[in-house]
Amino acid sequence: MKLSKELRKKLSKEFRYVADRMSKERDFRKKLFLYSNLGDIVSSSIDFEYAPQLVFIELILDVSYSTILNRLETIEEDKSVELIPGFFDEICRYTSELATCLEENQDTYKTLEKISELTHKTTERGYYLYTKGIGEI
Repeated sequence: MKLSKELRKKLSKEFRYVADRMSKERDFRKKLFLYSNLGDIVSSSIDFEYAPQLVFIELILDVSYSTILNRLETIEEDKSVELIPGFFDEICRYTSELATCLEENQDTYKTLEKISELTHKTTERGYYLYTKGIGEI
């Protein structure tokens, strides 16, 4: 990814901050609030240094956040799809992994794929496949 070292360092620092705060937070709503900031952080960075990979990161994070939010908003009424055990622990881990990828100028695709797959488990079809043992991360 063609980003300045300075921007990569700033993004990495923000991602680590979010991951650290999420790991300490008990309330899943606050965890999701923290997670929601990642897409915004990337989006504002695109204004200063455009890179297609940043657009891809922003898109995955925004879709992930929206999908998780949708599940959390309906989970009280529809208990058929629950968050898998350790869901937010995994989100924290992948956020930290993204921070490392950005900091070390590594490809982010595999980590974004993990976020996508984990997010998919919050959907009806994804959760069903999870219960069958399909799509283990």
